[in-house]
Amino acid sequence: MALKSLKVRLIGIVGKPHGVKGELTARLLTDYPKSIKKGDFLFLDEKCTKKVKIENINVSKFKGYIRAVFKFESIDNRDRAEELREMPLYRSAKTAPKLKADEFWADDIVACKVYSSDGGFVGTVIEVLKYASNDSLVIKKGDRSINIIGANEDVFLVPFIESYVEKVDTKDKKIALKKIPEYI
Repeated sequence: MALKSLKVRLIGIVGKPHGVKGELTARLLTDYPKSIKKGDFLFLDEKCTKKVKIENINVSKFKGYIRAVFKFESIDNRDRAEELREMPLYRSAKTAPKLKADEFWADDIVACKVYSSDGGFVGTVIEVLKYASNDSLVIKKGDRSINIIGANEDVFLVPFIESYVEKVDTKDKKIALKKIPEYI
């Protein structure tokens, strides 16, 4: 299989360099940080043209977020590490952990259509934000969306928790809400 057709998963965003030997920090967006190991290959682009091999990794929690310090092979000084700042980190879907039947990846719900409890169209998920307390859906109101009182913005957040989200169907790209958040 050609690398260009390889499906990838976004697992993090490269941060600032850490020290002078080419190490760098990364904010991990995966719920499975322990599945990323020394010797694994990661990609710096969705097309898998920029591949890096993990020489060493140290994972910790920092201010409620999962943070890692990576050392990649051939990145051996602070200047080379600085060149990678703000780049996305992807992993091959083949090497990602297997999920249970009721689990899914955050990037699987991006582009899902969101509906209210009475079936009215609310909008489309454009991003999933990972916070220390819970994830939140970033929803862009659609042209045909229901009128949400107080929602003057085109984009709003819905906590991705059981009291707000009733059902997620990644196959049909639909999310049913139990209720619209009170603050909207």
